[in-house]
Amino acid sequence: MSRLDKIKTFRGLTWVGLLANSMFVLFIIVTLIYYSYYLRTGSIVPVVEAIAYAIEVSGFLLMLVNVVGYAVKLRGRLPLKIAMSVYFLMEFIIMICDFNLIDVSEFYTPASKALIISHCVFSTAVVMFYMLIEKDNPVLQKATTVSAVICMLACFAIVFNVRVYASVLVNSVSYIVLFAVILFYDSRDVIYPDCYGEEQKTFSDSGFFD
Repeated sequence: MSRLDKIKTFRGLTWVGLLANSMFVLFIIVTLIYYSYYLRTGSIVPVVEAIAYAIEVSGFLLMLVNVVGYAVKLRGRLPLKIAMSVYFLMEFIIMICDFNLIDVSEFYTPASKALIISHCVFSTAVVMFYMLIEKDNPVLQKATTVSAVICMLACFAIVFNVRVYASVLVNSVSYIVLFAVILFYDSRDVIYPDCYGEEQKTFSDSGFFD
């Protein structure tokens, strides 16, 4: 199997999703370090800005591959496919607004409590849809529940009056946990998604979460 064929598998697409969210975490870390440096020195470093934005754009491209790949690969699961697509669109709009590519200052406030809470609640709901990958699998149910709880923790960002990117950071950590668990149990033949072009297996329980 070629490398491209491996990426097209459910496992390969899940790795892409994990990498995408890792890129978002890296972007936010680089941005925080750079912003701290800027506050101390007042110096703008275009190269660092370019690298940071390149990381974020790469994350979105990988996220798009993951969303489209899941939509094509998974059999059925229309609610999950819709939720993933809307979530991607929401994150993309937030990126556009933060890049100031369009003037949305009249209605977009990055530190808005309403925006952060809405983002957390919607993100939590989207994560729960990942149960549909194999809805009767208790391992996946517990993994998505843990990830959803992590998403909701981002609501505490309003206490510190930070931007919505704090919620995006927590979401990325949540998805990293979810995709890592899926990959772990997929390798142990515990999670068996029904995918086009892949053999459908039979679920067997594991006591990891018990």
